[in-house]
Amino acid sequence: MRNSARQFLAVGFALAFAGFAAAQDELVRRGREVYVAEGCIHCHSQYVRPGTGDVEGWGPARPLQELERQRPPLFGNRRQGPDLLNVGARRTPEWLRLQLQSPRSVVPGSRMPAYAHLFRAGRPEGEALLAYLLSLKPPEPAP
Repeated sequence: MRNSARQFLAVGFALAFAGFAAAQDELVRRGREVYVAEGCIHCHSQYVRPGTGDVEGWGPARPLQELERQRPPLFGNRRQGPDLLNVGARRTPEWLRLQLQSPRSVVPGSRMPAYAHLFRAGRPEGEALLAYLLSLKPPEPAP
């Protein structure tokens, strides 16, 4: 393959990836809006409290200043369900999708309501919420 063809393919791949990344960012942003609109914060915090058992159960804590920059900040004032700050690193997309659609089929006795209506045909909210939850992961370590 000639050098110009390789460059053309590399640029095309970079543009396609940038377009995918932008679309994924938009889906995550919309999912955060669904999270807020559906009131998920009333039962799930997004703040691993440092120096507590939270770190063992839910993953590494993050600096409070990082969470304060979010609009709106999603600390949560009580926790009836698990903390979701690092849920994207703890659960698979399949598990989360099923949990959102039929919580008691995954966790018997769960008090969480079903959000199956968000996944009905023509409704993008379910996949957006799923993308948002999957984005909640600890930051990648610097190389």
